[in-house]
Amino acid sequence: MSFPPRNGDPTLPQQAARGRRATFVARLIGVLVIGSMLSWSLFGRHIASERPQQVVEVLVIAAGGLCAYIISAYSRRRNVELERAYSTHLEELTQRLRTLAYRDALTGLYNHRYFHEQLSHEIERAQRYGHPLSVVMLDLDNFKMVNDGCGHLIGDQILSLVGELIPRQLRGSDVAARYGGDEFAIILPETDHQAALAAAKKVTESIRAGGAWCIPAGHDLSLSVSSGVATWPDDARTLPQFLQVADRRLYAAKQRVAAPRGQIAPDLWAERPGA
Repeated sequence: MSFPPRNGDPTLPQQAARGRRATFVARLIGVLVIGSMLSWSLFGRHIASERPQQVVEVLVIAAGGLCAYIISAYSRRRNVELERAYSTHLEELTQRLRTLAYRDALTGLYNHRYFHEQLSHEIERAQRYGHPLSVVMLDLDNFKMVNDGCGHLIGDQILSLVGELIPRQLRGSDVAARYGGDEFAIILPETDHQAALAAAKKVTESIRAGGAWCIPAGHDLSLSVSSGVATWPDDARTLPQFLQVADRRLYAAKQRVAAPRGQIAPDLWAERPGA
């Protein structure tokens, strides 16, 4: 897998080629100087008297030493530059590969794997500092009807739009991920239950308002989302239980037939520790 170079930056093969050409020129000059020294040593006494010959030999030796020093210094500098270039390239490549590994291609949000890794990290952090931590689980309502009625292309456009809308309502420290299919999850560090409910409401209202633009004319469909919120450590003491509480509250919201879609689940099945 390869990536295009940044604008104006030569690629590593181009830098290596330039280095090889420069090294070849420097070595060629060195060979010419050494050849001149040998030629003068062999035939100089036939061209000039002893005194001028000695002077020329001294000058040629000095020039050869200077040339060798220049070649050595240039080679070291080129090696350092190439090592730095390769190091930078590897760092950029690693970062891009990490992005590909942890990002969902359709929505641009983090994927299921990264969500679980980051949630484990945030739980450890919440335990260490005694801060609250909340999780919001989101699920698009009647999304199968959208796929069946409008086609999967429209469904993909809606998922992509949701991936843009969710981060706009969050803080920089929050983590939004596509949990799977039409389900999304949000990690809210240092957020208590009431603040998490307010954040979930902002997200659901944003999706409901923005999703209408994706539904083609003539289709009696609307986009809404249900959500469930759980807060650490009030609702759970382990990661699986934490997600289970949020998922149950999400399920409760979707099963509330009497209430309109897009509602935040109440504290059903709270499962407080020790209950």
